[in-house]
Amino acid sequence: MTAVFEAGTVALVTGAGRGLGAEYATALAVAGATVAVHARTARAAGAVADRIRDAGGRAHPVVGDARDGRALVGDCVAALGRLDVLVVNAGGLRDRGVSRLTDDDFDEVVDVHLRGSWTACSAAWPHLRERGGAIVLTTSGAGLHGNPGQAAYAAAKAGVVGLARTLAAEGSRHGIRVNAVAPMALTSMTAEVFRDRPAQALRAADVAPVVVALALPSCPLTGEVVETGGGWASVLRWERSEGVRFTRPDGPPPAVADVAAHWGGITDLVGRPSDRPTTTADSLAAACDPFRGTTALRAGSESCH
Repeated sequence: MTAVFEAGTVALVTGAGRGLGAEYATALAVAGATVAVHARTARAAGAVADRIRDAGGRAHPVVGDARDGRALVGDCVAALGRLDVLVVNAGGLRDRGVSRLTDDDFDEVVDVHLRGSWTACSAAWPHLRERGGAIVLTTSGAGLHGNPGQAAYAAAKAGVVGLARTLAAEGSRHGIRVNAVAPMALTSMTAEVFRDRPAQALRAADVAPVVVALALPSCPLTGEVVETGGGWASVLRWERSEGVRFTRPDGPPPAVADVAAHWGGITDLVGRPSDRPTTTADSLAAACDPFRGTTALRAGSESCH
């Protein structure tokens, strides 16, 4: 990869001491950015920074708790003078079924993934507003679809999606782009999750170029969720059924029996038109449209399935 960032671009990658984060930091450096490499220990951060420098890149180690993103951003800006790209990658797994998951377990996982994302983004915000920039947050398949044994992790990663989309909406006027990546790669953290997948099919090196591309000033995306792994990348969006209109918006509430009798129409994403809402305004527009969902009632009553 040739250098593609403007001279002087500074990127901070959290959780870059190993695995995906180390790949991101290295790829950003190869693309011309000066990279602040965060890890929990000086040894881990220094090792990745040294590898980048030995290869001719520019790097600065940052050490600290991933939950305290403000300290990490402060260290980066104090040492390197600016911040243009923020990649929040730090995280960890604590897989436990609901009956074994404690409040402390839940809080710890949410703190690392969601609070860590928020504190880093809020600290980076005033720096990115100066000249625009990019934020890449990390979600996962568990946060998008749910996964047994990962209630805390899935809740945190779903929260990251909401955070990314809200920041994208607020940042657009300032030239700040915010996206969430859902990476699939076999690392020490995901070895148990992906234990039945071949290592060569889920390489961390295949994910890093997608993250770098999301960070480039030329990237047109913001507010998106990008799934990527195995050399493949895709944008994931919501799809909404036409639904069923039981009463007019100003009419009486629907009867429970009417709702229960029309689950088929409510959930039909094949037989009737569907759309892809992207804002809360889209939700309100559908709720207030007296004609949306009336075709299901005209088609006749359907049984629940």
